[in-house]
Amino acid sequence: MQRLIHNGAGDAPPTPSAGHSPGTDQADGGALTRLLEEVARRVNFSDDAAFYISGPNGKILFISAGYHFVVGPLPKDGQIANDVFQFICGNGESYTRDEVIDTGAGGQPRYVRSFHYPLFDNAKALLGVVGHYVDVTGQVAATIHAGQESSRKHDQLRASSDLFWELDAEGKLTALSDRASDILGKPALLFVGNELGKIGCFIERSGADAQPPEGFSRHQPFRDAIFVMQGRNGQPHYFHMSAVPAFEPGSGKFQGFRGVGVNVTERFQAEDAAMEARRKLEQTTEALLNRTIQLDIERGRAENALRAKTEFLATMSHELRTPLNAILGFSEAMTMKLFGELNEKYTDYADDILKSGRHLLSLIDAMLETAQVDGSDVSLNLQQIDITALIEQAVSIVLLRAEAKNLDVSKTAVQTGWRVKADPLLATQVLVNLLSNAVKFTKPHGAIGIEITADVRDGVPVAGITVWDTGIGIPPEMHNKIFDKFVRGHDAVAYDDAGQGIGLGLHISKRLAELMQGSLRLQSMPGHGSRFTLELPLVSTP
Repeated sequence: MQRLIHNGAGDAPPTPSAGHSPGTDQADGGALTRLLEEVARRVNFSDDAAFYISGPNGKILFISAGYHFVVGPLPKDGQIANDVFQFICGNGESYTRDEVIDTGAGGQPRYVRSFHYPLFDNAKALLGVVGHYVDVTGQVAATIHAGQESSRKHDQLRASSDLFWELDAEGKLTALSDRASDILGKPALLFVGNELGKIGCFIERSGADAQPPEGFSRHQPFRDAIFVMQGRNGQPHYFHMSAVPAFEPGSGKFQGFRGVGVNVTERFQAEDAAMEARRKLEQTTEALLNRTIQLDIERGRAENALRAKTEFLATMSHELRTPLNAILGFSEAMTMKLFGELNEKYTDYADDILKSGRHLLSLIDAMLETAQVDGSDVSLNLQQIDITALIEQAVSIVLLRAEAKNLDVSKTAVQTGWRVKADPLLATQVLVNLLSNAVKFTKPHGAIGIEITADVRDGVPVAGITVWDTGIGIPPEMHNKIFDKFVRGHDAVAYDDAGQGIGLGLHISKRLAELMQGSLRLQSMPGHGSRFTLELPLVSTP
């Protein structure tokens, strides 16, 4: 409520004849007439004004016709509101009061503002009270609507941006949203009155300092200028700042900027992380490319070296075979005594020369074959073949040596119908090598055999052709080394009756298996024999 001292006097209005006097039973007509004359002398009312007049005791003596329309019926006790009367009696001042009038029957309430004035005589005695009512429903509704609209706009602004601010014509903050408090660690109100640079600065996307956008100095709108604020934890917070200028409606004088900021910190961090990842990827790609080029160069050098080695071995093989064949021929003629008898000592020498020559020839052949296999100089003829026919052929090659040692070879027979994809010549060579080793390293009266099973390796069906024996076996620490060049078992020399083994047979066999898209595996224990399994791509089973 407000206090309002009304001292205005003016021309006396016409006596309000449209009203009536509810309180005539409490005051004589002369007193009421004098009170009305005093009111008319002091207060001007329009013809449709809503007002009342009370006596010095607060009893309403007169109400205008407009009173019923604005306020409604007279109070049941005929008295003015108690708080109004008490304030006027206690303070001798006018009183302003806002009221809500219930119209009933579900109607909209009516908002009324009332002004109550005390009337005193020359001796300062209270003559009565005059009350004047004004319907302010429209104004209140407009105010409420304006407040709701302002609240709606405010909520929309908060929802659409992370920061909003206002600057005056001098570039100083006049408003700053509370979101800045969370970032800066201080109440946003403390920054009001400071320049915008107090809370941060404009920068380029690269992070370099930047001047404020052009529109800032030209008093023009600008959008998405990058603005950085240092948070209380020292971490930067990036915003896209946009603003529009404000001007006085009449004069057009520049008043400042109203702007918002959208937090793009996470986006910038994601972009920076992606850029760093891309930079590292480019570096890695460049390194891999350089490495690939280097590997290509090294591979070319290795291929050239391997080709040179193969050519050298082939040349040397040819050059060595010529004198070696002469040595073998002459020594063989001497052992056969084709040209007459020889001293027994010379006959022994001739046998040694023949054995050594044959060993040297096998060594030359093995070296040349190894060079060809390692250099992938082998001509492949992959086709679908019945592996059982090749097994029979390989067994027949070593059969005489096996029988000489009384070995049981009955388990080498396998069921027909196993078809694999392989080169017939290379597959036979691998099988002969495996069977030869089985015969060589199995003691007399032992056994050798062959088994075939179907399996799957890396999703591809394979046939496993296992050559097994009851020989001396191979210790576990030798299982990987045994396929290397010039590697032989610990007791290999004792079982090499021909003296021609140089540790290349298994190396060549493994390489040939790999060239046919297969593999060669070993299972063995000393004293319990060995199992060498040649795996080849399987076509069909019996």
